[in-house]
Amino acid sequence: MLLKTRLHEHLFQLLEKRISLLTAQRTQMSHDSTESGKGSAGDKHEVGIAMAQLEIEKIDQQISLAQQQLSALKRLDPNQVHEQVQSGSLFQANGQVFYCAVPLGQIELDGSTVFCLSPEAPVFLALKGKNIGDAILFNSKTWTIEQLA
Repeated sequence: MLLKTRLHEHLFQLLEKRISLLTAQRTQMSHDSTESGKGSAGDKHEVGIAMAQLEIEKIDQQISLAQQQLSALKRLDPNQVHEQVQSGSLFQANGQVFYCAVPLGQIELDGSTVFCLSPEAPVFLALKGKNIGDAILFNSKTWTIEQLA
């Protein structure tokens, strides 16, 4: 199995796990705030409920973001080989491996370090459309495409 395919599946599982954990955390927080509301009264209690609600909203935003990332990942075919750097490409530039899919940062997989980029990442936008051997100047550094999948 190719690194790109394994990486794609790993990211898929990572996002599903993140959504599951966040959903469980949200459920617990919602349950706790409901339970603490029973039989209590006063300003202190209302402030506590309001703070819990803000935390729930933050978790909801994180769940939504993870779901959007998962949806974006589902739209990519990890078996597709690219001739140019584009969304869904796994490429090596200056000895570093990048996967343009979702912005999850540095991932270690099978002894390889891969930087997972967003299609909106500035370095990806600068390299987009380039072929193996092409070079660009980005942030005062020359970036050369060495491999592409």
